Amino acid sequence: MRLHINSKSLTCLLSATLCFATTAFAANTSAVNVKTVTYRDAAYYPEHSTAAEVIAKHNSKVSAEISATVVSVNHDTGDRVNQADTIIALDCRSYDLQLQQAQASNDAVSAQYENAKKLFASAQKLQKQNNISQELYNQRNADASRLKAELISTKAGIEAAKIAVDRCNIKAPYDGYISERFISKGEHVQPGTPVFQMITSEQGRVDAHINNLEYESFLQGTDYRFVFNDVSYDLSVESILPVLDKDYRTHTARLVFSGKPAPTGSHGELKWRDSKLALPSSLVVVREQQAGVLIANSNTAKFIAVDSYTEGHPVSIELEADSRIITTGRHGLLDGDSITVMPSP
Repeated sequence: MRLHINSKSLTCLLSATLCFATTAFAANTSAVNVKTVTYRDAAYYPEHSTAAEVIAKHNSKVSAEISATVVSVNHDTGDRVNQADTIIALDCRSYDLQLQQAQASNDAVSAQYENAKKLFASAQKLQKQNNISQELYNQRNADASRLKAELISTKAGIEAAKIAVDRCNIKAPYDGYISERFISKGEHVQPGTPVFQMITSEQGRVDAHINNLEYESFLQGTDYRFVFNDVSYDLSVESILPVLDKDYRTHTARLVFSGKPAPTGSHGELKWRDSKLALPSSLVVVREQQAGVLIANSNTAKFIAVDSYTEGHPVSIELEADSRIITTGRHGLLDGDSITVMPSP
């Protein structure tokens, strides 16, 4: 049996490397079959989401401010109350007596001050006539000044006693609901003793923590929504802290409901969309350490570089709506390579 080898085959056998290089060069110069998709069909507004919850605008633990015994409990857990409604009443007898004493002291000092003013007025007239000693004149002046100061002090005592009497009735600081009661009738309370927990009836706000990588996207985003139990609630941004939270290393955002609110205390998702169109990360290629996309420019591949690309994330890029982005056949394709665009099925 004879083996026939032509001259071309012999060349390849003698120099395998040369033969491979020649073949590779020939493949590179031939047009690559590719498929494309238009920018208008591929581009979209990326959506972001993060865990969020609806928190109350006010959620207060109300405490006693004086030392006294509870004489009545007017509202219990679950009751809806209005601002300034008395929730807990304390024994106020000793504070009423203090107020009476303060008023009596004020009346006494007031009478003395009125008399001192008259004596000093007479002393002023006598001084003009040189009919009073300087020592007596100074005494009348000092008495009037001292009693004036005492009157200011007794009036302050009345106001302090009134505040204490007012604190005998522990009132609702705003419209809302009693979420928990801590004391009962007959118990003795001290200043700082919690007596009830209250939550406002105002609609809550959405609290969320925004990843630092999504901070700019959130600031420039649109279509903010809170999703709870498959129901979507429209939102608007109230605030977002530009500094990172020391515990979560995220930005704390607060949003308010634009329409019907979700229940306070509900946990769900905060969602929003980018304001700029983007392409899926699957269309991104890297050439010479630069991220970008390949588009069909007539019968040639063209590499369009992109900035600020994060691997695995959509890439923001603006192209003409009918720009054709290469999908199939882009791996190994370089800028300027010849291509043949295959028809879409």
